[in-house]
Amino acid sequence: MNITEIQSTLQTYFDVMYECDMKKFDQVFHPSCSLFTAAGEDLMVKPCEQYRREMSTRTPPKSRAQSRDKERIIKIDFLSDEMALAQVRVHIHDNMLADNLNLVKVGPRWMVVAKIYHLLGLVS
Repeated sequence: MNITEIQSTLQTYFDVMYECDMKKFDQVFHPSCSLFTAAGEDLMVKPCEQYRREMSTRTPPKSRAQSRDKERIIKIDFLSDEMALAQVRVHIHDNMLADNLNLVKVGPRWMVVAKIYHLLGLVS
């Protein structure tokens, strides 16, 4: 188990969130990935294709020269040599999000196959 490979993937993930770079998006998110969040008692599920379209039209935080000092890897846990869980914090515009990323090693690289996220609130 190579934690450096996961850390590299997570850095690319942070770059995607900051830059909205679709080439990097495709390197990190597996095409069959889904995103999940809860809204009250409702489960919201978003397929990767929809998320990719939304991300491609989002104003990148980079365009506003937003600081990246709040990005954090909270935890990395290996389930096996090919599966891992990462908990991260991401700052996007005025919002702080908690993301749990399920990663699978696909060929030579780690990819996000599921993302569970929660809006923590506004960043002051």
